[in-house]
Amino acid sequence: MANAQAQDIPYSEQPDLISYEEVERWSVESLKDFCRKRGFKVTGSKRELVARVYFLYNQEVPEEPTAKQQETSRRKDYKSIVNFKFAAPDPNGLKRWQSEKDGLKIWPPVTYIDIHWFLKNNGSVGLTTEDLTAYKTGKAFSYFHCNWLQEVFFSPINTNHECCFLKANCCPSSRINDEPHQLWVKIVKKTGEIVSAFCTCMAGYVVSTIKSVFLKSLI
Repeated sequence: MANAQAQDIPYSEQPDLISYEEVERWSVESLKDFCRKRGFKVTGSKRELVARVYFLYNQEVPEEPTAKQQETSRRKDYKSIVNFKFAAPDPNGLKRWQSEKDGLKIWPPVTYIDIHWFLKNNGSVGLTTEDLTAYKTGKAFSYFHCNWLQEVFFSPINTNHECCFLKANCCPSSRINDEPHQLWVKIVKKTGEIVSAFCTCMAGYVVSTIKSVFLKSLI
């Protein structure tokens, strides 16, 4: 019996499953509530709702997180990015930042290799041959050239910390009048290793904006 397929096992022996007849006994409001909590529509006849709930229940579709749960998860994820490898204060709480003019000369020694490995280790393809030989055709250069990437500020965090932060604002590429995205990058001072990075955008612009930041020092 342990090796039998689920559809061959009677409901009485599959306590996690529910029969269609059981779902039919639910009230309309209960059916709607079950669908609503999982992000599915609550319109339609009771028959349609029963079929929907029957499917969702037996497929074990989980409830969507509440707004509070999403915010808690977001804060936890953000904190882990800030503290990755080296514990650090939230850059949004740092008060003293050096201007680009003053800070650029003491930026850490980041190279194309550092950028490549950071991007590759975080789900991107890294730097391609085109990035290295024809970078002026890429999105990162357009951000830089069109001044969508604004002034890059530098913070050493403190004199004893292994890392430093670079931060900048970047205008959204599709809606330049909207609130700019806020980007920061945490880097090891001595080696130039890019430890972590964060961007407030939701569309994955962080890859292009990271490249844009370093165009100012590498070009």
